[in-house]
Amino acid sequence: MNSLLTKRLPGILALGLVTLAVGAAGSPASANTSGGAQISGLTPAQQKAKKRALRKCNRKPTARKRRACKRAVNKKYRKIANAVPPGDTTTVDLGDDFFAPAAVDLKLYDSINWSWANIDGFEPHNVTLQDGPTGVNRTDFQSSTTAEKSTRFKRQFVKPGTYNFVCSIHFQMTMTVNVSN
Repeated sequence: MNSLLTKRLPGILALGLVTLAVGAAGSPASANTSGGAQISGLTPAQQKAKKRALRKCNRKPTARKRRACKRAVNKKYRKIANAVPPGDTTTVDLGDDFFAPAAVDLKLYDSINWSWANIDGFEPHNVTLQDGPTGVNRTDFQSSTTAEKSTRFKRQFVKPGTYNFVCSIHFQMTMTVNVSN
């Protein structure tokens, strides 16, 4: 039994590492973001307030009261998250070495839906925030690198300012988004 395990262990470990790497590479941005991307529906200030309220719940004297408090806080912030105005959605196509359109003007709470549907070649592309307004987390605006035509990447803009995007593989492939109040 021990020799069988010793023979198979390297293969099992390699498979686990490959699975972990593929899962991490293909995973979307975290649901709890900070900065200018809106995924969870809560602004960074609302996320902080929710954390404070949950910490307060931990000070309740009994487990039953702590659970009831946490349920109430989660219910309150779920309502707030769903109350974020949806805004308009603009579709931006990725092509071989270009974004179409390359410049977009948005209002606060508008979204962009990047689409790989019109890629002609086999080269992979991505959407990466090169720079943006102060306090925006760049990783909130980073898509996976792929050549799959079915890929979509959507983000809502909740912070005004200028966002400059690039495909990290093709540095001549740039795009500017201006978000105003």
